[in-house]
Amino acid sequence: MRTAPETQPTAFDPFGEPVAAGVARACPEAAGDRTARRFAGAVFWTLALAILAGRIYTYDLPAVHDVAAHAVQILALR
Repeated sequence: MRTAPETQPTAFDPFGEPVAAGVARACPEAAGDRTARRFAGAVFWTLALAILAGRIYTYDLPAVHDVAAHAVQILALR
């Protein structure tokens, strides 16, 4: 029977497969990697939303232009 101090939590690779304890200790997750990943995700989604907003704004439909003008007025009030 194993006691609590002898057991180690199981580590998993990015695909969900369990990995050996030696491999898990050799590849610790750095906080810098996580920060870079979050920053890259924020930049990606900002660009994606900007492109989407541009496409909606340039769409030739009067209702879209009214909504866009209203959104610009709301942003100008801030």
